[in-house]
Amino acid sequence: MSRLWLIALGLMWGLSGSPGSWAGQYRLMPGQAHRVPVGIDVRNHETTCNVEIRIDGGPPFQQTVSAPDFIAWLALAPSRPGSVQVSWRGVFVRTETDQLINPCPTMGSTRFMVSSSNIDILADWQAMWLELGQPMASCLQTALQTQGVRVEWYDRKDPVGSPHDQALTRGRQACSTLLALPTPWGGQSRIGHVCQLGGRATRCDGYYVSTTAKGVRLDERQAIERVLRGERLTAVHVESPATIAARIRAEKAAQAKAEAEEAARVEAFKLALAEQKQRERVEEEARQKAAEEERQRKIKAAEAREREYLENRPWLVRKLSRVQPKPLEEETDPATGKEPSKGNP
Repeated sequence: MSRLWLIALGLMWGLSGSPGSWAGQYRLMPGQAHRVPVGIDVRNHETTCNVEIRIDGGPPFQQTVSAPDFIAWLALAPSRPGSVQVSWRGVFVRTETDQLINPCPTMGSTRFMVSSSNIDILADWQAMWLELGQPMASCLQTALQTQGVRVEWYDRKDPVGSPHDQALTRGRQACSTLLALPTPWGGQSRIGHVCQLGGRATRCDGYYVSTTAKGVRLDERQAIERVLRGERLTAVHVESPATIAARIRAEKAAQAKAEAEEAARVEAFKLALAEQKQRERVEEEARQKAAEEERQRKIKAAEAREREYLENRPWLVRKLSRVQPKPLEEETDPATGKEPSKGNP
């Protein structure tokens, strides 16, 4: 629903929105207790006054009503289909604290129809919701619930009228104001709409902010309540918590993946290094083994040559090699019995 259409609808309602155009009354069901409002018409400057009320000609009882709506709430429990007549007139009353309350300068009556079915009421409301369209219908339903209107039993076609006629008028005006308010999400859903923040495409949640209570985020119901109280609102949006949480999870997952990949690279490097060292160790052992084998081969070859040489020597050489020379005896000085000094012959 476009904003211009909503403004036009609000103006149309404003021009045709006399109480009579929204006249209605609650319908009662036999055998059930109902709490219903009765509007007391007070036209002077009284802020609190008293009335005497009778239901179907029964015994009177007192009720004090106050501005701005001067509503008397009644508990009605009809026993059979038909109607319930309620009448009132202003009377003085003295309270338990000896306070005298003035009479409401009025007298009047109303009636409530009693029926076992509300199918026609529900159908009438459903037709109106379809005519209004989803945004306005949803807003008005919330506005009426906020003001305590039970639409399932409120007969809009009953010409008697009710104080909740004013609730309907206030609700339509509040919704016209709210739906005409420029919002960052435009025609998208308030929750989870596509948005651009910081040059990044993401998803946002929109909310309303009162110009008299800045910093307090309001959803639709809270916004409607504030508009009904006459507050001015603005609309803003922020990245949705779900999107923030999803991004944080993705960043953590990416970080964990990068750390795992780095750990795998380090582990692979360690494994390759260990394998390289193992290969070098095997190669070194093989080299040392080959060198040792070569040394042993040379030793054995030398020993073989030595044996061959010894076995092939002439007989005289072998014989002489077995003769051991006798060691020379050391000379001594006959005079001293000591060995002469080698430096003095």
